[in-house]
Amino acid sequence: MSSRVALGDLLDALARDNGDPGGGAASGVVTAVAAALAQMVSRYSSAEPAADGINDRLARLRDAAVAAADDDGRASGALGAALRPDNDPGERDRRIIDAATRAIETSAALGEIALGVWDEVRLLADVGNRHLMSDVAVAADAVAAGLGGAATNLRGGLALLRAHGDASALDSAHDGLSDRLIAGRREARALADRLGEP
Repeated sequence: MSSRVALGDLLDALARDNGDPGGGAASGVVTAVAAALAQMVSRYSSAEPAADGINDRLARLRDAAVAAADDDGRASGALGAALRPDNDPGERDRRIIDAATRAIETSAALGEIALGVWDEVRLLADVGNRHLMSDVAVAADAVAAGLGGAATNLRGGLALLRAHGDASALDSAHDGLSDRLIAGRREARALADRLGEP
């Protein structure tokens, strides 16, 4: 899937049964939406010295989220193909292990990007233009979805890898990441609720 598609085409692609794109790519897209919306708020907050640099950081994170969503779509498609039944169970296990390993890495990358966006959204809640806190709340809700999606896919990939091989190296490499993602999601939801209250 290309990073430059119309919204309707993206939704049609998500609705297909081939996994490219899948839930991880959707998580990357909502993370990019959160970053873009937060960029808008940061641009309206340029009179605040503490907001300096937020727009540039969010622009980099937004681009990274889009690229990571593309990567995850390809990894998800490969994983879907690997999961199809095969006459040779040993070969199928090897394909699943390879594809799950790649999918875990893309989920982790999406999670780290979403955590970065969350840091900037949280900062904007403190220093952003007070008239745009409803937009910060929407950005917090969007990044919460990105954080949760990355955590879900990371956990799912690790569980799949454990079922077909040894996941200890990747468990160790990403130790604590899913917990940080879930904690970030909880905090982002709480911020959205607080800012959205009348």
